[in-house]
Amino acid sequence: MNLARPLLANRLYLLLLAGVLVSHLAAYLVTPLFPVFLEKVGGFGLGQVGLILGVGSFAFQIGSLLGGFLSDQLGRRTVMVAGALLQGVAMIGYGLSQAFVAFLGFAIVNGSGLGMYAPAVKAMIVSSVGSANRTTAFSWRGIAANLGIIIAGLSITLLALGTDRRIFFYSAAVLLALALFTRLALPDDRTAEQPSQRTAWAECKKILTHRSFLLFSAVSLLIWALYAQFALILPLRGEYVLGSPAQIGLIWTINSLVLVLLQGPVSRLVLERINPYYSLFIGTMLIGLGISSLGLANGFLALSLAAVVFIVGEMMLMPIWDSLVGHFATAELLGAYYGLANVVMAVGSAMGTAVGGSLVERLGGVGSRLPWLGYALATLFFLCLVGLFVYYAKDRHGGGQHQPTSGTGGIAHIFKEKVK
Repeated sequence: MNLARPLLANRLYLLLLAGVLVSHLAAYLVTPLFPVFLEKVGGFGLGQVGLILGVGSFAFQIGSLLGGFLSDQLGRRTVMVAGALLQGVAMIGYGLSQAFVAFLGFAIVNGSGLGMYAPAVKAMIVSSVGSANRTTAFSWRGIAANLGIIIAGLSITLLALGTDRRIFFYSAAVLLALALFTRLALPDDRTAEQPSQRTAWAECKKILTHRSFLLFSAVSLLIWALYAQFALILPLRGEYVLGSPAQIGLIWTINSLVLVLLQGPVSRLVLERINPYYSLFIGTMLIGLGISSLGLANGFLALSLAAVVFIVGEMMLMPIWDSLVGHFATAELLGAYYGLANVVMAVGSAMGTAVGGSLVERLGGVGSRLPWLGYALATLFFLCLVGLFVYYAKDRHGGGQHQPTSGTGGIAHIFKEKVK
């Protein structure tokens, strides 16, 4: 595609994709088995597992706010290095921890580091590609992320790591290598321009009075609350159905392979042709359907099929969500917008994991039918709310074609509103 050529020639963008791949490799050496590790090795109840994951998501909020604003002031490379280092320290802490409080503490460190890294790399992607290539750029980011997940899943399976504490130290080594790679490979993007052009903390008011962005954020909160259930429930349901955590990493690998193979065609044939708000609705529907279907799965194949339905929903949702945030943002507050957007993601994820874990436990656990009925009903409720938002927003997007954005244009113009 013509849209791909500028990206292939963009050295900075390709380096950022390499960083995304490595960061997801490190994360998904741990993520697929972390809830099972906490339950089986740590001896924690499902409510405690949900709390640890929820605390990490809450820390992600703080890290996103801090990282978003600092990336606009100190440079995105510096914030990315700091975020990778914090995550590496947290992985070492997980590997050495025994007590529940210790896991909570390192969940805060890990969430903060991830929160700092994510908005900085997204802001650097937006600033390194043209507005016409933005959706394609974030689709490729999804492919790079899932290549990292594939490598992680294969590593878990081939090395038979299971719930071995070695996974934390392997992850820490990859994250420390990522910090070094980021420091040496990426350019120093700090600027010595006039202080008046630098992001001030008071500029946050511009975002908090940007009504269309706040409405989009409210809808995103619901979407991420539902999305977060997958990482909590799949490992536990998989362990219940299969009797062993050994094949769970393989399910994540299959999911990532599907995304790598299909994200490009989905972007070309669907995302670039339809109204992006329709993509949000369809993606939410498929995510909820995939999660609810896990309750009907009674074997590896059925679990994998439910997970594939979920990942197709992610393909419809994730690139569009990242791209829309970039459309809302102003150039001087790019990192701050992504920081606040990641806070929304983290709040939704924290609510989802904390509430979802407790409800599943009270409704009989992953072996009962009741939690899955609850997920189906929650999906229908969320779809009604997302549908109302789509009905409001769809005709304000110019038939689904992304508008060029500069300053307060783009989506802000579509909503017939400017940042105050």
